[in-house]
Amino acid sequence: MEKRRGIILALAIVAAILAAALPCPAGENDNTDEQGIWRTDEERRGDRPGRGRGRGRFELSEEEIDRVLESLKKRDPKKAKELSGLRTKDPEKFRSELWENARDELEKIAREHWERWLQERRTAFLEWLEENVPDETRELTRLKNANTDLYNKKYELVRRRYSRIFDESRRNPDWAKVLLEDVKLQKRQDELVLKIKATKNKEVEKRLTADLEEVVALRYDIVLRRRQMAYERLLKRLEDLRNLIRESRADILKYQDPKTKEENVKQRIKDLLEEKKRFWGD
Repeated sequence: MEKRRGIILALAIVAAILAAALPCPAGENDNTDEQGIWRTDEERRGDRPGRGRGRGRFELSEEEIDRVLESLKKRDPKKAKELSGLRTKDPEKFRSELWENARDELEKIAREHWERWLQERRTAFLEWLEENVPDETRELTRLKNANTDLYNKKYELVRRRYSRIFDESRRNPDWAKVLLEDVKLQKRQDELVLKIKATKNKEVEKRLTADLEEVVALRYDIVLRRRQMAYERLLKRLEDLRNLIRESRADILKYQDPKTKEENVKQRIKDLLEEKKRFWGD
């Protein structure tokens, strides 16, 4: 089962690499208004600020493409030569043919990219942890020097607890700060509860209970702050949706005009015939 998941993951990464890295024919990803009504909703949304254009996370470098072709050349010189000719002549066909004929090489590169990304992420996460939760870092360092198995188990627990906050720190630092504070208060809250249940000393119990009340009150404020921020984010999404609705209505009114329709139909036919001519001219 693990092996099967690994294969599926590798194939998915390869697909992302090929979609992102190999050259695209001129105009293939052109989302300018020249395409007008023929653009999909997804393409139009891709033009909005803050949204990606469907590019993959990984990029295949020219050196890696050379490496793939060199490996292919050893077992199929004819196909390697054919692909080399397609590389600049017909990038779209090159992408398809490379996938069909060099899958093993591409899967290997995909795994290398994935492993490199995981290592880079782990390094960045540990640096963030050292800056924001030094107590956890000190404990990890102690275990790393004493017991590798315990270190790995502790790291996994820490990763599960803080990875979401680490990710949010890159996208929305203010939100991440609130989440981090809540996690710290939860941890302190749980520690106090355990101490209160374990003590037999009434005075100690009284003091710990007062500390717990203070921590719970602080958590209350943090939870309220989280709700407030979530509410503000919903308002922003609602405003974005309203803007999208207005844009969509304006598009519909624009393209309902008979003259606009006639112009678009003629331009579309011209584009289609030019694409066909390029295809059959090869």
